[in-house]
Amino acid sequence: MKGKEHEKGSRSILEPIPLDLKKKMDRLTRSPAKSDQKEICDSRDKGVGSDKSRPGKKLQVILPYDMEVETLIRLPGKSLMRFLCVSKTWSSLIRSQRFVASYYAAKPPRFTVTFTNSVFSEPKRLFIFSGEEEVTSSSSSLVANLDMTIPSVTMPFGGYKYSSVHGFMAVNDRLKFIICNPSTGQVITFHCKATDTCLGYDPVGDQFKALTLLTSTYAHNPSFMVHEVKRLGRGGIVSRTQVTSPPYHPITRGRCINGFMYYGASVPAETPPTPVFVCFDVRYETMLSFIATPQEVLLWQAFTSLIDYKGKLAVVVPICQRTGLSFDRFNLWILEDVTKQEWSKQTFELPLSLPFNIGMGKRMISQGTNKAGEIIFSPATLPDRAQPFYVFYFNPVTKSMRRVRIHGVADTEEFWSRYGLTGICAASFSPHHVDSIAFL
Repeated sequence: MKGKEHEKGSRSILEPIPLDLKKKMDRLTRSPAKSDQKEICDSRDKGVGSDKSRPGKKLQVILPYDMEVETLIRLPGKSLMRFLCVSKTWSSLIRSQRFVASYYAAKPPRFTVTFTNSVFSEPKRLFIFSGEEEVTSSSSSLVANLDMTIPSVTMPFGGYKYSSVHGFMAVNDRLKFIICNPSTGQVITFHCKATDTCLGYDPVGDQFKALTLLTSTYAHNPSFMVHEVKRLGRGGIVSRTQVTSPPYHPITRGRCINGFMYYGASVPAETPPTPVFVCFDVRYETMLSFIATPQEVLLWQAFTSLIDYKGKLAVVVPICQRTGLSFDRFNLWILEDVTKQEWSKQTFELPLSLPFNIGMGKRMISQGTNKAGEIIFSPATLPDRAQPFYVFYFNPVTKSMRRVRIHGVADTEEFWSRYGLTGICAASFSPHHVDSIAFL
């Protein structure tokens, strides 16, 4: 009877888990710290109507920690979140810092698509899609799946919308700053004292931080700028500190690359204002000296998108045609040496023109590259109601470009009706998002 109760209890616990993973789970429910050898007991009834059972068979299985990690690391983040309730051992393993780091390192980059169902009217909702890039660079279509939606959130109508930082995504909604993890479903919202907030990550200390510029951009000739640094963890803000810098006027959204946060600015003390890049050291929480920047790099002001190009800060600057409604060339500016403040410039011609119309919302912008090194251009808004969503992949080596349809991104009437999408829907595409199962 005891053996039957044990079997019944085991089935009730494992019932929600996919059948193809049941055998792996049976071997992993015991802690490797107690023993590397697992005992799997197979108890069978002696016969129908009998209340006796014969001794179970015992099988010695060696399952080291590395094998457990290798098995779990192959699973999607959402599956691991369900497995947290399997046992305390699994929960401890999945939440451990060592496993979280191994999981992040093993996952290939994905693309994400984010948009809101309205820019100028209620209701507001943030939609987050993601999908896998194809192994080859010849694909003409990709598939995106809806990961999560966040109510009462919108994105500004402009160029650069949100950032993907070490598995987390962040967006400004006026004085609200929203951070979410599509893999775990965690959402953190907190109010800031100002509208300019950026998310950064310190890879050495494994610490997320948010930087807010407190000094108003409308202040008349301030002697210095005040910033607030928020250390994040345990579901919110752990601590706050303030740092100062020489005066400047911010122009672009921030971008975190290898533990440093960059954003375009101008030094207003000079006439005409000098374009620079402000560099913030996330680990040491200090403002480094301003990086001298060619005027052309920040030509498009707030519509400028900063990208991570092979681990370096770069800016894609469209060269518009005479009408100003489209571009068929662009300059790629790369910050080659931060210390020496040296920039390189490459000019590329596109096989076809891309729209750059601000008024009609048809602007195509670049927010990064994929693993193959292709520079990707994506629309700043969704197309007209229930139309295909396209992005363009440009190969700087072969000078070729391909149009890729992202299936599933609000491309049916049923989707628009279900979620009440209306009018202009601000959109953003990130080609280099890596899944993480970390919690803040």
